[in-house]
Amino acid sequence: MALFNKRKRDKYDIYHDILKACKNNVGGINKTRLMYSANLTFEVANKYLPLLEKCGLIIRKDNLYFITNKGEEVLQKLTRFKEIKGEMKEIVEKLKEELPH
Repeated sequence: MALFNKRKRDKYDIYHDILKACKNNVGGINKTRLMYSANLTFEVANKYLPLLEKCGLIIRKDNLYFITNKGEEVLQKLTRFKEIKGEMKEIVEKLKEELPH
């Protein structure tokens, strides 16, 4: 039986994954491919895509989504945030080993 990562993504992970999917497809990405690439359900896509459009992080032309310059700046910050979050998780795990429960 395959083991799945049961960790739920927070909204920042979802923002990151959507922006990254848009950036990786320079010629634009349609909604279906974006959903697969960012691992989104239809409901989650319908929640987050309009939010990112409203903030000016992505734009939709015809049926394709593109990342904006502002979106690329935010993606860089989100990438750094994920790195820091991962480092903090490692520190917490080490502390758990070293400190009494």
